[in-house]
Amino acid sequence: MALRARAEALVQDAASGTASPYVQIAFDATGAVKLVKASGLVERDAQFHDIVTRDALVDVVETLVGAGSRRFRDVLIVKPARTGGVFSYHQDSAYWDVEPKALVSCWIGLGDVPAEASCLSVVPATHTKYLEHGLYLRGRYKVPQPITRVLRRLVSMSGTGDNPEGTGGSSLAWKAKRWILADTTKYAPVLHDLQDFRIPVEALKATREVLLPVEAGDVIFFHSLLWHASGPNRTDSTRFAEIVSFMGPDAAFVGRGRGRFPLARRQTS
Repeated sequence: MALRARAEALVQDAASGTASPYVQIAFDATGAVKLVKASGLVERDAQFHDIVTRDALVDVVETLVGAGSRRFRDVLIVKPARTGGVFSYHQDSAYWDVEPKALVSCWIGLGDVPAEASCLSVVPATHTKYLEHGLYLRGRYKVPQPITRVLRRLVSMSGTGDNPEGTGGSSLAWKAKRWILADTTKYAPVLHDLQDFRIPVEALKATREVLLPVEAGDVIFFHSLLWHASGPNRTDSTRFAEIVSFMGPDAAFVGRGRGRFPLARRQTS
């Protein structure tokens, strides 16, 4: 798959320090890479732009959120083999400054992603209500809510959705965020837990989890309030997923600065 090869090249660039400035690399306690996030590839890379703006994909998006939808953000998530790069259950709209909280995301598997390779897991029918999220350290220790709210506001300053250029965020604040949540994890892995902004544990009791394994090229479309997560990659292969999120034509950016979001559909001259 051509896009998978391109993604692999981008990760190699990140390892050598020549990648996009909007790349985050987190490390585990042994110093090994456990997670790579690369934001804004659709605007910077022709192959990613071609895939994401194809009519077949945009037709589905506009069926779900309306004609004239706009691209809010995109991020490539890479989980190396045998890693603990975990995302706890959360709602994307808890991180994003867009109203109403009714965006749609496309989760594209760049290679086969079986259940043991950190496929997407969801809780059906949870997209109708927003829950206030909490911040947890080591998955168990809850950070006081006032501190959590302050940290959430700092996320807005750095560019909600890891999109400082599109959402009017500060590039300086984004670099500080990357340094704290990614770069310093090589020496203090616990700091990566500051990204664990998630649904309270008590809300997850008696829920029905559904795993969504995919084959290369499959696309999962889901609502920005749907509870979703992904576990560790327990296979011997690196797991790549490109996630692109779209807002409806009447959605409003309510965060810091002035939002600039391109139309989802490819423009012809």
